[in-house]
Amino acid sequence: MSVLRDYAAICNQYAADVVDSKISACVYVKQATARHLKDLSDLACNWRFDVEKARRACSFIELLPHTQGQWAREGRKLVLEPWQIFIICNIFGWVDDNGWRRYRYIYIEVPRKNGKSTLLAAIGIYLCFAEGEPGAQVYSAATTRDQARIVWEEAHRMVMRTPKLQKALGVEAKAGAIVCVGSASTFKPLSRDQGGNQDGLNVHGGLIDELHAHDSPAMYDVLDSGTGAREQPVILSITTAGFNLDGVCYRERQLLIDILAGKQTHDRYFGVIYTVDRDDDWTNPASWEKANPNYGVSVSPDQLQAACDKAKQQPSAQTNFLTKHLCVWVQARSGWMNMHAWRECGDPKLTEDQFLGVPGFMGLDLASKNDLAGRVKVFVRTEADGLAHFYVFSKQYINEYTANLPENLDYLTWARNSWLTITEGNVTDFAVIEDETVSDCSRFDIKEVGFDPFNAAYMAQRLDSEGVNCVEVPQRVQYLSEPMKWIEALVRSGRIHHNADPLFEWCMGNVTVKLDANDNIFPRKEQARNKIDPVVALIIAMSRALHFEQVGFEDESNDFDRYLQNMVVGRR
Repeated sequence: MSVLRDYAAICNQYAADVVDSKISACVYVKQATARHLKDLSDLACNWRFDVEKARRACSFIELLPHTQGQWAREGRKLVLEPWQIFIICNIFGWVDDNGWRRYRYIYIEVPRKNGKSTLLAAIGIYLCFAEGEPGAQVYSAATTRDQARIVWEEAHRMVMRTPKLQKALGVEAKAGAIVCVGSASTFKPLSRDQGGNQDGLNVHGGLIDELHAHDSPAMYDVLDSGTGAREQPVILSITTAGFNLDGVCYRERQLLIDILAGKQTHDRYFGVIYTVDRDDDWTNPASWEKANPNYGVSVSPDQLQAACDKAKQQPSAQTNFLTKHLCVWVQARSGWMNMHAWRECGDPKLTEDQFLGVPGFMGLDLASKNDLAGRVKVFVRTEADGLAHFYVFSKQYINEYTANLPENLDYLTWARNSWLTITEGNVTDFAVIEDETVSDCSRFDIKEVGFDPFNAAYMAQRLDSEGVNCVEVPQRVQYLSEPMKWIEALVRSGRIHHNADPLFEWCMGNVTVKLDANDNIFPRKEQARNKIDPVVALIIAMSRALHFEQVGFEDESNDFDRYLQNMVVGRR
Protein backbone atom coordinates (compact mmCIF):
# COMPACT_ATOMS: atom_id res chain seq x y z
CA MET A 1 0.00 0.00 0.00
CA SER A 2 2.71 2.48 0.98
CA VAL A 3 4.52 2.41 -2.36
CA LEU A 4 1.40 3.72 -4.07
CA ARG A 5 1.23 6.88 -1.95
CA ASP A 6 2.51 10.12 -3.44
CA TYR A 7 4.32 11.33 -0.36
CA ALA A 8 5.65 14.54 -1.89
CA ALA A 9 2.14 15.51 -2.97
CA ILE A 10 0.79 14.74 0.53
CA CYS A 11 3.58 16.82 2.07
CA ASN A 12 2.94 19.79 -0.18
CA GLN A 13 -0.83 19.58 0.21
CA TYR A 14 -0.50 19.49 3.99
CA ALA A 15 1.70 22.59 3.85
CA ALA A 16 -0.76 24.39 1.58
CA ASP A 17 -3.72 23.47 3.78
CA VAL A 18 -1.98 24.80 6.88
CA VAL A 19 -1.03 28.05 5.16
CA ASP A 20 -4.59 28.44 3.84
CA SER A 21 -5.99 27.74 7.34
CA LYS A 22 -7.81 24.64 6.15
CA ILE A 23 -5.92 22.82 8.91
CA SER A 24 -5.92 24.48 12.32
CA ALA A 25 -2.34 25.24 13.32
CA CYS A 26 -0.33 27.62 15.47
CA VAL A 27 1.91 30.34 14.08
CA TYR A 28 5.04 28.15 14.21
CA VAL A 29 3.48 25.40 12.10
CA LYS A 30 2.25 28.01 9.63
CA GLN A 31 5.73 29.48 9.40
CA ALA A 32 7.36 26.05 8.93
CA THR A 33 4.98 25.05 6.14
CA ALA A 34 5.25 28.46 4.48
CA ARG A 35 9.04 28.10 4.54
CA HIS A 36 8.80 24.77 2.71
CA LEU A 37 6.46 26.13 0.05
CA LYS A 38 8.58 29.24 -0.43
CA ASP A 39 11.72 27.16 -0.99
CA LEU A 40 9.86 24.97 -3.50
CA SER A 41 8.88 28.01 -5.57
CA ASP A 42 12.18 29.88 -5.23
CA LEU A 43 14.18 29.38 -8.41
CA ALA A 44 17.22 30.87 -6.72
CA CYS A 45 17.08 28.43 -3.82
CA ASN A 46 20.43 26.77 -3.12
CA TRP A 47 18.69 23.45 -2.40
CA ARG A 48 16.44 21.13 -4.36
CA PHE A 49 13.62 18.87 -3.28
CA ASP A 50 14.32 15.26 -4.29
CA VAL A 51 10.93 13.55 -4.54
CA GLU A 52 12.48 10.08 -4.79
CA LYS A 53 14.58 10.47 -1.62
CA ALA A 54 11.49 11.65 0.25
CA ARG A 55 9.50 8.70 -1.10
CA ARG A 56 12.13 6.14 -0.12
CA ALA A 57 12.25 7.34 3.49
CA CYS A 58 8.47 7.46 3.92
CA SER A 59 7.80 4.14 2.20
CA PHE A 60 10.48 2.39 4.27
CA ILE A 61 9.06 3.69 7.54
CA GLU A 62 5.62 2.42 6.56
CA LEU A 63 7.06 -1.09 6.26
CA LEU A 64 7.80 -1.11 9.99
CA PRO A 65 5.30 -2.51 12.51
CA HIS A 66 3.55 -1.12 15.55
CA THR A 67 4.97 -2.84 18.63
CA GLN A 68 2.62 -1.88 21.45
CA GLY A 69 -1.10 -1.66 22.10
CA GLN A 70 -4.09 -2.63 19.99
CA TRP A 71 -2.46 -1.84 16.65
CA ALA A 72 0.43 -4.17 17.50
CA ARG A 73 -2.01 -6.94 18.47
CA GLU A 74 -3.70 -6.49 15.11
CA GLY A 75 -0.33 -6.77 13.34
CA ARG A 76 -0.65 -3.34 11.77
CA LYS A 77 2.22 -1.44 10.18
CA LEU A 78 2.93 2.24 10.61
CA VAL A 79 0.81 4.59 8.53
CA LEU A 80 2.22 8.09 8.43
CA GLU A 81 -0.18 10.97 8.94
CA PRO A 82 0.18 14.04 6.65
CA TRP A 83 2.00 16.05 9.34
CA GLN A 84 4.50 13.21 9.80
CA ILE A 85 4.98 12.93 6.04
CA PHE A 86 5.66 16.67 5.97
CA ILE A 87 8.43 16.20 8.55
CA ILE A 88 9.97 13.12 6.91
CA CYS A 89 9.88 14.66 3.44
CA ASN A 90 11.62 17.79 4.70
CA ILE A 91 14.32 15.84 6.54
CA PHE A 92 15.15 13.48 3.68
CA GLY A 93 13.84 15.26 0.58
CA TRP A 94 15.78 18.52 0.67
CA VAL A 95 19.32 17.99 -0.68
CA ASP A 96 22.24 19.87 -2.23
CA ASP A 97 23.57 19.42 -5.77
CA ASN A 98 25.50 16.34 -4.66
CA GLY A 99 22.42 14.71 -3.22
CA TRP A 100 23.51 15.15 0.41
CA ARG A 101 20.83 16.06 2.91
CA ARG A 102 20.27 19.74 3.51
CA TYR A 103 19.14 19.66 7.12
CA ARG A 104 21.63 18.71 9.81
CA TYR A 105 19.72 19.97 12.81
CA ILE A 106 16.10 19.04 13.47
CA TYR A 107 13.88 20.22 16.31
CA ILE A 108 10.35 18.80 16.60
CA GLU A 109 8.11 19.80 19.50
CA VAL A 110 4.83 17.94 19.82
CA PRO A 111 2.64 16.93 22.79
CA ARG A 112 2.38 13.46 24.31
CA LYS A 113 0.61 10.61 22.57
CA ASN A 114 1.40 11.96 19.11
CA GLY A 115 3.80 9.09 18.38
CA LYS A 116 7.10 10.86 19.08
CA SER A 117 9.12 7.84 20.19
CA THR A 118 7.72 5.59 17.47
CA LEU A 119 8.56 8.08 14.74
CA LEU A 120 12.05 8.68 16.16
CA ALA A 121 12.76 4.93 16.34
CA ALA A 122 11.66 4.42 12.73
CA ILE A 123 13.82 7.30 11.54
CA GLY A 124 16.77 5.81 13.42
CA ILE A 125 16.37 2.44 11.69
CA TYR A 126 16.21 4.13 8.29
CA LEU A 127 19.26 6.30 8.97
CA CYS A 128 21.32 3.36 10.18
CA PHE A 129 20.39 0.57 7.80
CA ALA A 130 18.44 1.80 4.76
CA GLU A 131 20.00 5.09 3.74
CA GLY A 132 23.15 3.48 2.38
CA GLU A 133 25.62 5.09 4.76
CA PRO A 134 28.68 2.81 5.24
CA GLY A 135 29.60 2.32 8.88
CA ALA A 136 26.66 4.38 10.07
CA GLN A 137 26.63 5.12 13.78
CA VAL A 138 23.22 6.09 15.10
CA TYR A 139 22.55 6.83 18.74
CA SER A 140 19.43 7.15 20.85
CA ALA A 141 20.80 9.63 23.37
CA ALA A 142 19.66 10.86 26.77
CA THR A 143 21.02 11.84 30.16
CA THR A 144 20.03 8.52 31.75
CA ARG A 145 20.30 4.93 30.57
CA ASP A 146 16.57 4.27 30.98
CA GLN A 147 15.57 7.33 28.94
CA ALA A 148 18.08 6.51 26.20
CA ARG A 149 16.67 3.01 25.84
CA ILE A 150 13.04 4.09 25.28
CA VAL A 151 13.51 4.95 21.60
CA TRP A 152 16.18 2.30 21.09
CA GLU A 153 14.00 -0.48 22.54
CA GLU A 154 11.15 0.62 20.30
CA ALA A 155 13.49 0.28 17.32
CA HIS A 156 14.71 -3.08 18.66
CA ARG A 157 11.15 -4.40 18.80
CA MET A 158 10.44 -3.15 15.28
CA VAL A 159 13.46 -5.04 13.94
CA MET A 160 12.59 -8.21 15.88
CA ARG A 161 9.07 -8.16 14.40
CA THR A 162 10.32 -7.66 10.84
CA PRO A 163 12.12 -10.84 9.69
CA LYS A 164 12.22 -9.58 6.10
CA LEU A 165 14.18 -6.54 7.25
CA GLN A 166 16.66 -8.74 9.10
CA LYS A 167 17.12 -11.01 6.10
CA ALA A 168 17.15 -8.41 3.32
CA LEU A 169 19.52 -5.96 5.02
CA GLY A 170 21.40 -8.33 7.32
CA VAL A 171 20.22 -6.51 10.42
CA GLU A 172 20.54 -8.21 13.82
CA ALA A 173 18.85 -7.06 17.01
CA LYS A 174 21.29 -7.87 19.79
CA ALA A 175 21.09 -7.22 23.53
CA GLY A 176 22.93 -3.89 23.52
CA ALA A 177 22.89 -2.83 19.89
CA ILE A 178 21.17 -3.25 16.55
CA VAL A 179 23.84 -4.06 14.01
CA CYS A 180 24.47 -4.76 10.34
CA VAL A 181 27.74 -6.62 9.83
CA GLY A 182 27.72 -6.07 6.08
CA SER A 183 27.70 -2.27 6.29
CA ALA A 184 29.42 -2.13 9.71
CA SER A 185 26.52 -0.01 10.99
CA THR A 186 25.27 0.16 14.58
CA PHE A 187 22.30 1.65 16.39
CA LYS A 188 22.92 2.01 20.14
CA PRO A 189 21.50 3.74 23.20
CA LEU A 190 23.83 6.38 24.67
CA SER A 191 23.60 8.14 28.04
CA ARG A 192 25.77 10.35 30.21
CA ASP A 193 25.44 8.03 33.22
CA GLN A 194 26.71 4.87 31.52
CA GLY A 195 30.38 5.78 31.87
CA GLY A 196 33.17 5.57 29.34
CA ASN A 197 34.66 8.15 26.97
CA GLN A 198 32.02 9.56 24.64
CA ASP A 199 34.29 11.98 22.77
CA GLY A 200 35.37 9.60 19.98
CA LEU A 201 31.98 9.13 18.35
CA ASN A 202 31.53 9.21 14.58
CA VAL A 203 27.89 10.18 14.47
CA HIS A 204 25.69 9.73 11.41
CA GLY A 205 22.48 10.20 13.39
CA GLY A 206 21.98 11.54 16.89
CA LEU A 207 18.41 11.04 18.13
CA ILE A 208 17.23 12.77 21.31
CA ASP A 209 13.80 12.05 22.75
CA GLU A 210 12.50 14.55 25.34
CA LEU A 211 15.31 17.06 25.02
CA HIS A 212 13.56 19.21 27.64
CA ALA A 213 14.76 16.74 30.31
CA HIS A 214 18.42 17.63 29.68
CA ASP A 215 19.71 19.99 32.39
CA SER A 216 22.84 20.78 30.40
CA PRO A 217 23.84 20.84 26.72
CA ALA A 218 26.57 18.23 27.32
CA MET A 219 24.95 15.30 25.50
CA TYR A 220 23.70 17.45 22.62
CA ASP A 221 27.17 18.93 22.19
CA VAL A 222 28.86 15.51 22.34
CA LEU A 223 26.66 14.29 19.48
CA ASP A 224 27.16 17.47 17.48
CA SER A 225 30.94 17.40 17.86
CA GLY A 226 30.97 13.77 16.67
CA THR A 227 29.47 14.54 13.25
CA GLY A 228 32.51 16.18 11.66
CA ALA A 229 33.60 13.20 9.55
CA ARG A 230 30.18 12.59 7.96
CA GLU A 231 28.83 14.06 4.70
CA GLN A 232 25.20 14.25 5.86
CA PRO A 233 24.91 13.82 9.62
CA VAL A 234 21.81 14.83 11.53
CA ILE A 235 21.03 15.74 15.14
CA LEU A 236 17.29 15.16 15.59
CA SER A 237 15.42 16.15 18.75
CA ILE A 238 11.76 15.39 19.44
CA THR A 239 10.32 16.68 22.69
CA THR A 240 7.36 18.01 24.59
CA ALA A 241 7.56 21.39 26.30
CA GLY A 242 9.24 21.65 29.68
CA PHE A 243 10.07 24.04 32.50
CA ASN A 244 13.74 24.92 32.12
CA LEU A 245 14.01 28.15 30.14
CA ASP A 246 17.80 28.21 30.52
CA GLY A 247 18.37 24.66 29.23
CA VAL A 248 19.53 23.30 25.89
CA CYS A 249 16.00 22.45 24.76
CA TYR A 250 14.68 25.96 25.13
CA ARG A 251 17.86 27.24 23.49
CA GLU A 252 17.18 25.12 20.40
CA ARG A 253 13.50 26.01 20.48
CA GLN A 254 14.23 29.71 20.52
CA LEU A 255 16.73 29.37 17.68
CA LEU A 256 14.09 27.62 15.58
CA ILE A 257 11.49 30.29 16.41
CA ASP A 258 13.91 32.99 15.25
CA ILE A 259 14.64 31.06 12.04
CA LEU A 260 10.95 30.58 11.27
CA ALA A 261 10.26 34.27 11.95
CA GLY A 262 13.10 35.33 9.67
CA LYS A 263 15.12 36.87 12.51
CA GLN A 264 17.99 34.46 11.85
CA THR A 265 19.12 32.59 8.75
CA HIS A 266 20.10 28.93 9.06
CA ASP A 267 19.59 26.85 5.93
CA ARG A 268 20.69 23.66 7.72
CA TYR A 269 18.09 23.85 10.51
CA PHE A 270 14.59 22.43 10.16
CA GLY A 271 11.87 22.16 12.73
CA VAL A 272 8.26 22.61 13.65
CA ILE A 273 6.52 23.33 16.95
CA TYR A 274 3.00 22.07 17.59
CA THR A 275 1.43 24.19 20.32
CA VAL A 276 -1.32 26.75 20.83
CA ASP A 277 -1.15 30.45 20.03
CA ARG A 278 -0.75 33.03 22.77
CA ASP A 279 -4.40 34.05 23.06
CA ASP A 280 -5.94 30.58 22.67
CA ASP A 281 -8.20 29.27 25.42
CA TRP A 282 -6.45 26.18 26.78
CA THR A 283 -9.80 24.73 27.94
CA ASN A 284 -11.27 24.81 24.42
CA PRO A 285 -11.13 21.53 22.44
CA ALA A 286 -10.32 23.58 19.34
CA SER A 287 -7.02 24.51 21.02
CA TRP A 288 -6.30 20.85 21.80
CA GLU A 289 -6.75 19.94 18.14
CA LYS A 290 -4.47 22.77 17.05
CA ALA A 291 -1.65 21.59 19.32
CA ASN A 292 -2.08 17.85 18.71
CA PRO A 293 -1.64 16.90 15.03
CA ASN A 294 -2.69 13.32 15.80
CA TYR A 295 -5.91 14.49 17.46
CA GLY A 296 -8.52 11.76 16.99
CA VAL A 297 -5.90 9.28 15.77
CA SER A 298 -3.55 8.42 18.63
CA VAL A 299 -4.63 11.35 20.80
CA SER A 300 -7.97 10.70 22.44
CA PRO A 301 -10.31 13.71 22.79
CA ASP A 302 -11.98 12.01 25.77
CA GLN A 303 -8.68 11.60 27.58
CA LEU A 304 -7.76 15.21 26.91
CA GLN A 305 -11.14 16.29 28.25
CA ALA A 306 -10.54 14.32 31.45
CA ALA A 307 -7.06 15.82 31.83
CA CYS A 308 -8.43 19.31 31.21
CA ASP A 309 -11.19 18.85 33.80
CA LYS A 310 -8.55 17.85 36.35
CA ALA A 311 -6.38 20.82 35.38
CA LYS A 312 -9.24 23.21 36.05
CA GLN A 313 -9.39 21.98 39.64
CA GLN A 314 -5.69 21.51 40.47
CA PRO A 315 -3.00 24.14 39.65
CA SER A 316 -0.27 21.48 39.51
CA ALA A 317 -2.34 19.48 37.04
CA GLN A 318 -2.83 22.62 34.98
CA THR A 319 0.92 23.01 34.56
CA ASN A 320 1.21 19.40 33.44
CA PHE A 321 -1.70 19.79 31.00
CA LEU A 322 -0.18 22.90 29.44
CA THR A 323 3.33 21.54 29.06
CA LYS A 324 2.64 17.93 28.11
CA HIS A 325 -0.64 18.16 26.18
CA LEU A 326 -0.37 21.64 24.62
CA CYS A 327 3.41 22.23 24.55
CA VAL A 328 3.21 25.49 26.47
CA TRP A 329 6.48 26.20 28.26
CA VAL A 330 6.02 26.88 31.95
CA GLN A 331 9.26 27.27 33.86
CA ALA A 332 7.79 27.58 37.33
CA ARG A 333 4.62 26.02 38.64
CA SER A 334 3.42 29.49 39.58
CA GLY A 335 5.20 31.45 36.87
CA TRP A 336 4.45 35.17 36.87
CA MET A 337 4.92 36.38 33.32
CA ASN A 338 3.32 35.14 30.12
CA MET A 339 6.62 34.64 28.32
CA HIS A 340 5.02 34.50 24.88
CA ALA A 341 3.50 37.92 25.53
CA TRP A 342 6.81 39.22 26.89
CA ARG A 343 8.68 38.15 23.77
CA GLU A 344 6.04 39.79 21.58
CA CYS A 345 7.00 43.09 23.24
CA GLY A 346 10.65 42.68 22.21
CA ASP A 347 12.30 44.79 19.52
CA PRO A 348 16.05 44.21 18.94
CA LYS A 349 16.24 47.52 17.06
CA LEU A 350 15.51 49.55 20.19
CA THR A 351 18.50 51.53 21.48
CA GLU A 352 18.92 53.81 24.46
CA ASP A 353 20.05 56.66 22.19
CA GLN A 354 16.48 56.91 20.91
CA PHE A 355 15.39 58.21 24.32
CA LEU A 356 17.63 61.19 24.97
CA GLY A 357 15.49 63.84 26.66
CA VAL A 358 12.68 61.36 27.38
CA PRO A 359 11.67 61.08 31.08
CA GLY A 360 12.98 57.93 32.67
CA PHE A 361 13.32 55.99 35.89
CA MET A 362 15.99 53.59 37.09
CA GLY A 363 15.84 50.61 39.42
CA LEU A 364 18.77 48.96 41.23
CA ASP A 365 18.87 45.48 42.73
CA LEU A 366 22.40 44.70 43.81
CA ALA A 367 24.14 41.44 44.68
CA SER A 368 27.83 41.06 45.47
CA LYS A 369 28.68 37.36 45.16
CA ASN A 370 26.47 34.63 43.71
CA ASP A 371 23.49 36.53 42.29
CA LEU A 372 23.27 38.91 39.37
CA ALA A 373 23.17 42.63 40.02
CA GLY A 374 20.53 44.40 37.96
CA ARG A 375 20.27 48.02 36.80
CA VAL A 376 17.19 48.81 34.72
CA LYS A 377 16.14 52.02 32.98
CA VAL A 378 12.50 52.61 32.02
CA PHE A 379 11.72 55.49 29.68
CA VAL A 380 8.14 56.76 29.43
CA ARG A 381 6.82 58.33 26.25
CA THR A 382 3.32 59.10 25.01
CA GLU A 383 2.79 57.54 21.61
CA ALA A 384 0.36 58.08 18.73
CA ASP A 385 -2.38 56.14 20.53
CA GLY A 386 -2.40 58.84 23.22
CA LEU A 387 -1.15 56.40 25.86
CA ALA A 388 2.09 56.23 27.80
CA HIS A 389 4.43 53.48 26.60
CA PHE A 390 7.30 52.13 28.68
CA TYR A 391 10.71 51.27 27.17
CA VAL A 392 12.93 48.93 29.16
CA PHE A 393 16.73 48.62 29.00
CA SER A 394 18.60 46.40 31.42
CA LYS A 395 22.24 46.00 32.45
CA GLN A 396 23.32 42.91 34.37
CA TYR A 397 26.55 42.40 36.32
CA ILE A 398 28.37 39.44 37.87
CA ASN A 399 31.87 38.85 39.24
CA GLU A 400 34.35 36.79 37.22
CA TYR A 401 34.66 34.02 39.82
CA THR A 402 30.93 33.24 39.69
CA ALA A 403 30.78 33.68 35.91
CA ASN A 404 33.46 31.03 35.44
CA LEU A 405 31.84 28.34 37.57
CA PRO A 406 31.04 25.22 35.47
CA GLU A 407 27.29 25.58 36.00
CA ASN A 408 27.34 29.15 34.65
CA LEU A 409 28.56 28.60 31.09
CA ASP A 410 25.68 30.67 29.73
CA TYR A 411 27.03 33.70 31.61
CA LEU A 412 30.15 33.69 29.45
CA THR A 413 28.04 33.49 26.29
CA TRP A 414 25.90 36.42 27.42
CA ALA A 415 29.03 38.38 28.29
CA ARG A 416 30.56 37.75 24.84
CA ASN A 417 27.38 39.17 23.32
CA SER A 418 27.43 42.23 25.62
CA TRP A 419 24.33 41.26 27.60
CA LEU A 420 26.33 40.82 30.82
CA THR A 421 29.16 42.81 32.41
CA ILE A 422 31.73 40.72 34.28
CA THR A 423 33.77 42.55 36.93
CA GLU A 424 37.13 41.39 38.28
CA GLY A 425 37.49 39.26 41.40
CA ASN A 426 35.08 37.15 43.42
CA VAL A 427 32.78 40.02 44.44
CA THR A 428 30.84 42.15 41.98
CA ASP A 429 32.40 45.58 41.79
CA PHE A 430 29.70 48.08 42.80
CA ALA A 431 31.98 50.95 41.75
CA VAL A 432 31.44 49.94 38.12
CA ILE A 433 27.66 50.03 38.63
CA GLU A 434 27.87 53.35 40.46
CA ASP A 435 29.96 54.99 37.73
CA GLU A 436 27.61 53.79 34.99
CA THR A 437 24.60 54.98 36.99
CA VAL A 438 26.07 58.48 37.41
CA SER A 439 26.94 58.55 33.71
CA ASP A 440 23.41 57.53 32.69
CA CYS A 441 21.81 60.09 34.99
CA SER A 442 23.88 62.87 33.44
CA ARG A 443 23.17 61.66 29.92
CA PHE A 444 19.46 60.87 30.19
CA ASP A 445 16.51 62.59 31.87
CA ILE A 446 16.40 60.14 34.80
CA LYS A 447 13.86 61.48 37.28
CA GLU A 448 14.57 58.98 40.04
CA VAL A 449 16.69 55.99 40.92
CA GLY A 450 14.82 53.47 43.06
CA PHE A 451 16.85 50.99 45.06
CA ASP A 452 16.57 47.94 47.28
CA PRO A 453 18.12 49.08 50.59
CA PHE A 454 19.52 45.60 51.36
CA ASN A 455 22.73 46.05 49.37
CA ALA A 456 22.42 49.52 47.88
CA ALA A 457 22.02 51.86 50.87
CA TYR A 458 25.68 52.95 50.85
CA MET A 459 25.70 53.39 47.07
CA ALA A 460 22.53 55.46 47.32
CA GLN A 461 24.26 57.83 49.73
CA ARG A 462 27.16 58.24 47.31
CA LEU A 463 24.76 58.75 44.39
CA ASP A 464 22.92 61.41 46.42
CA SER A 465 26.22 63.24 46.83
CA GLU A 466 26.57 63.17 43.03
CA GLY A 467 23.18 64.83 42.63
CA VAL A 468 21.28 61.65 41.72
CA ASN A 469 17.71 61.59 43.03
CA CYS A 470 17.52 58.27 44.94
CA VAL A 471 14.39 56.78 46.51
CA GLU A 472 14.30 53.72 48.75
CA VAL A 473 11.87 50.99 47.68
CA PRO A 474 11.53 48.46 50.53
CA GLN A 475 11.28 44.84 49.39
CA ARG A 476 7.88 44.22 50.90
CA VAL A 477 4.68 43.13 49.24
CA GLN A 478 2.90 46.47 49.75
CA TYR A 479 5.55 48.19 47.63
CA LEU A 480 6.03 45.63 44.87
CA SER A 481 2.62 44.07 44.24
CA GLU A 482 1.05 47.02 42.42
CA PRO A 483 3.98 47.68 40.05
CA MET A 484 4.09 43.95 39.25
CA LYS A 485 0.41 43.96 38.34
CA TRP A 486 0.98 47.13 36.36
CA ILE A 487 3.78 45.47 34.38
CA GLU A 488 1.50 42.50 33.64
CA ALA A 489 -1.21 44.83 32.32
CA LEU A 490 1.25 46.79 30.18
CA VAL A 491 2.64 43.61 28.64
CA ARG A 492 -0.86 42.37 27.82
CA SER A 493 -1.71 45.67 26.15
CA GLY A 494 1.58 45.89 24.26
CA ARG A 495 2.65 49.08 26.02
CA ILE A 496 5.94 47.73 27.35
CA HIS A 497 8.78 47.52 24.87
CA HIS A 498 12.24 46.04 25.37
CA ASN A 499 15.32 45.24 23.30
CA ALA A 500 14.94 41.44 23.47
CA ASP A 501 17.76 40.98 25.99
CA PRO A 502 18.07 37.15 26.30
CA LEU A 503 19.59 37.26 29.79
CA PHE A 504 16.80 39.49 31.05
CA GLU A 505 14.25 37.18 29.39
CA TRP A 506 15.75 34.21 31.24
CA CYS A 507 15.43 36.10 34.52
CA MET A 508 11.86 37.09 33.70
CA GLY A 509 10.97 33.45 33.13
CA ASN A 510 12.41 32.58 36.54
CA VAL A 511 10.01 34.80 38.49
CA THR A 512 7.28 33.00 40.41
CA VAL A 513 4.43 34.48 42.43
CA LYS A 514 1.92 33.41 45.01
CA LEU A 515 -1.26 35.28 45.80
CA ASP A 516 -1.84 36.17 49.44
CA ALA A 517 -5.24 36.58 51.09
CA ASN A 518 -5.52 40.12 49.66
CA ASP A 519 -4.52 39.11 46.11
CA ASN A 520 -1.10 40.70 46.48
CA ILE A 521 1.88 39.22 44.65
CA PHE A 522 5.62 39.30 45.32
CA PRO A 523 8.57 38.16 43.16
CA ARG A 524 10.13 34.83 44.12
CA LYS A 525 12.25 32.11 42.55
CA GLU A 526 11.91 28.35 42.90
CA GLN A 527 15.63 27.53 42.86
CA ALA A 528 18.77 29.42 43.84
CA ARG A 529 20.18 29.14 40.31
CA ASN A 530 17.08 30.78 38.80
CA LYS A 531 18.17 34.41 39.05
CA ILE A 532 15.55 37.16 39.12
CA ASP A 533 17.53 40.23 40.29
CA PRO A 534 17.27 42.28 37.05
CA VAL A 535 13.50 41.76 37.03
CA VAL A 536 13.31 43.02 40.61
CA ALA A 537 15.20 46.09 39.39
CA LEU A 538 12.51 46.56 36.72
CA ILE A 539 9.76 46.28 39.33
CA ILE A 540 11.56 48.89 41.46
CA ALA A 541 11.84 51.25 38.49
CA MET A 542 8.17 50.73 37.63
CA SER A 543 7.17 51.41 41.23
CA ARG A 544 8.58 54.92 40.74
CA ALA A 545 6.81 55.36 37.40
CA LEU A 546 3.50 53.86 38.49
CA HIS A 547 1.42 57.04 38.38
CA PHE A 548 2.97 58.55 35.28
CA GLU A 549 -0.09 57.86 33.15
CA GLN A 550 -2.27 59.86 35.53
CA VAL A 551 0.19 62.80 35.86
CA GLY A 552 2.22 62.92 32.64
CA PHE A 553 5.50 64.83 32.30
CA GLU A 554 4.76 65.99 28.78
CA ASP A 555 1.77 68.07 29.98
CA GLU A 556 3.17 71.38 31.27
CA SER A 557 0.07 71.88 33.44
CA ASN A 558 1.20 68.95 35.56
CA ASP A 559 3.71 69.54 38.30
CA PHE A 560 6.51 67.05 38.99
CA ASP A 561 6.47 67.82 42.70
CA ARG A 562 2.78 66.84 42.82
CA TYR A 563 3.72 63.63 41.08
CA LEU A 564 6.28 62.87 43.77
CA GLN A 565 3.77 63.53 46.53
CA ASN A 566 1.39 60.95 45.06
CA MET A 567 3.89 58.15 44.69
CA VAL A 568 3.27 54.88 46.52
CA VAL A 569 6.73 54.91 48.09
CA GLY A 570 8.00 57.58 50.47
CA ARG A 571 11.12 59.66 50.04
CA ARG A 572 14.32 58.90 51.93
